[in-house]
Amino acid sequence: MRLAPGRAALLRLLLAVSLLGFRPAAGQLDPYGQRAPRPMRHSYSGGPAIDVERVGKRLDSEDSRERLEAVEQLGGSADSKAVTYLLKAIDDTDPRVQAKAIDFLGSRRSMEATSALVQKLFMVGGGSALRQRVLTALGRIGDSSASRPILDYLDREKNPDVRGTAIYALGEIGDLTVRDDLTKLEQTEEDPRLKRLVAEALIKIATVRRPKKQEYVPPSNNLIPPLAPGS
Repeated sequence: MRLAPGRAALLRLLLAVSLLGFRPAAGQLDPYGQRAPRPMRHSYSGGPAIDVERVGKRLDSEDSRERLEAVEQLGGSADSKAVTYLLKAIDDTDPRVQAKAIDFLGSRRSMEATSALVQKLFMVGGGSALRQRVLTALGRIGDSSASRPILDYLDREKNPDVRGTAIYALGEIGDLTVRDDLTKLEQTEEDPRLKRLVAEALIKIATVRRPKKQEYVPPSNNLIPPLAPGS
């Protein structure tokens, strides 16, 4: 039986409304054959509630995978006590644990981590990726007390990618007291990529205001600014 055009349109509208209002229970299939997600049990919007001290003790485990998991949980916690354990983890014997802890301290903008990260910057060996992570974390934290140490570090660092991250971090920190130093660097730097980053950092320092520090900032996967040839 064919329906009149007006009645067919009305039926389609009613069907659409019924589907929009349909809320399947967790685990059941919705009208499109997709399984409804189970609700997340978070105590707040920033991350799941954990027993920070209990999780922190797992950093003493001999299993690096367990220590890495502990850092993940601590990094996602809004409890300020988690920072103490993250600071411990930046000296872990496993570079993966170190890297995660550094990333989270930067994401949380933990100013109490500035001194430890600056020390880490001058002592860390190995590849350039970990040094870039430390610099990126310092840039995110935005503590002006790190500006002079980063400038000193620039004088000794030879890797252009790491130098670029250091310049980027100075721009993110936005400390007016290093503006003259960066201006001199712009005049003497021969690498055009680094010269451009210095110019961008100077613009940031002059024009961009950093947001007020928050107790918790959700972590980001965009850790290191790109510095590919020709970028």
